[in-house]
Amino acid sequence: MLFCNDINLAFLQIPKNGSRALKRTLLSNFGVNYAPFAEDMGWTVAQFKHAYDSGSELGHPDISASNFDHLTLPFWKEHFPITWETFLGAQSLALVRDPRDRFFSAIMQRLGQYSGERTIRADDPIVREEALRICDWLDGRGSFIDKRYIHFTRQIDYIELDGERVVNAVFPLERPDAVSQWLRDQTDHHIPLSPGHSRREPKKWARPLLKPAHFVSKLFPLHLRKLAYPLWRNSGVFDDAAKRYGSVDLGVDAEAFIAEFYAADAGILAGARADLRGNPAQNSSV
Repeated sequence: MLFCNDINLAFLQIPKNGSRALKRTLLSNFGVNYAPFAEDMGWTVAQFKHAYDSGSELGHPDISASNFDHLTLPFWKEHFPITWETFLGAQSLALVRDPRDRFFSAIMQRLGQYSGERTIRADDPIVREEALRICDWLDGRGSFIDKRYIHFTRQIDYIELDGERVVNAVFPLERPDAVSQWLRDQTDHHIPLSPGHSRREPKKWARPLLKPAHFVSKLFPLHLRKLAYPLWRNSGVFDDAAKRYGSVDLGVDAEAFIAEFYAADAGILAGARADLRGNPAQNSSV
């Protein structure tokens, strides 16, 4: 959750939903209010900010900077009463995404983060195997905040509580224009937004090049590698992984589980898209 005092806005940062790009835009335009979090923890704002920026534990054994931004509504309400009251008194905003694409993206990130598989393709067998393992872990769970699985939370747990919608504005991830218009209506500021970054995967023919290229890159100073990295990832060697998520079959069991577990998320997305179709002022395509 991100609070912007200047415009009385709470942004619900649902993982794998483009929250990082919108967060950067909000921070650069309006700043952030850490006071409610710090008060709930009995810390000063400086103490909270230091712990957050350094990746330390944040007042609870299950919370650190790696998952603090993505805590679900039930957890905020139970453990952060001042934060919760601040949230209820603010305008609130969230982005939603196709749940299967989001699940797929979360698997790709998880394999890179915990298994070192940073050059996998969506159709690699390890992706299907990991999907089944994740489905087994999720089976029977409600809202959760586990650091190693936070990207697989349900979107509904950031938007509804006890069956009631508590977030004011919900927009599809693919409609940054509508978010920009809503922010303009709320703040009188024109804040152009663009889609967030897409996960990149190596093209099939290029995979043999990756190990030699990685070896060669280590011959150069770190600052040059950092400059070259975005150019390399956006070169013709790589492609947009998300374009192929829909064409890759995760297996009968995994596909059935994903459809059932995230059914409410699919409903929220459909409702957000329908709301835009019924609102002429925001019904432009990206």
